[in-house]
Amino acid sequence: MRTIELADMVRGSEFVNVRSCLDAGGLVCLPCRSSYRILADLTNAKAVNALLISKHRTGKTPSLVFIPDHTMLKNVASNIPPQARILAKALWPGELTIRFEPNQDNLPPEIVRPISKVGGKIGVRVPSESWILRLLKDLNRPLLISSANREKKRGASSPAMIQKNFSAHVDIFVNAGDIPAETIPSTVIDFVDGELKYKREGSISRQRINAVLNAIPADSIKD
Repeated sequence: MRTIELADMVRGSEFVNVRSCLDAGGLVCLPCRSSYRILADLTNAKAVNALLISKHRTGKTPSLVFIPDHTMLKNVASNIPPQARILAKALWPGELTIRFEPNQDNLPPEIVRPISKVGGKIGVRVPSESWILRLLKDLNRPLLISSANREKKRGASSPAMIQKNFSAHVDIFVNAGDIPAETIPSTVIDFVDGELKYKREGSISRQRINAVLNAIPADSIKD
């Protein structure tokens, strides 16, 4: 595992190496909000499998996918409710994760099966971190994201623990030191039979979500 500093990546001197690693199907671990996350090219079955193996994942939590902007949503998700399109357009980039069925026309079965074991859905969002957004826009494809810790164990905010647990799996580690814990997680929502369901209340409030939806006339919401 090669370690670089976040400042070097942000300045650009190491950005091309991180991008090339993901482009070649490698794994990158970098800071994202209150923890480190491991990133893999969602369209690369080998990279997806490597990430899941690195986590010793048993498929008990939904997969998270990052996309560069709301227009790419249709590439990774199917059966997208009109309300979800409105929220994605208004609140992304931001800390709102929306669950969808994966798009099986764009993603091969060997990728869809392992990432959608939980309820047949994946979580999708456009992140707010500038360095991750730059990667996504430069790659122009979705990334599979997972916290840098073994399942049900802590350590995703500690470079020392990441070195211990993932040095044999991650190709590039982008170091930003120990990351302070953040008390407010992202908000997670789902749509069941067209009805909005809150799976986790977080940094984007119900009031803000309702305000976005109420600002759009019902008869103007179309697929």
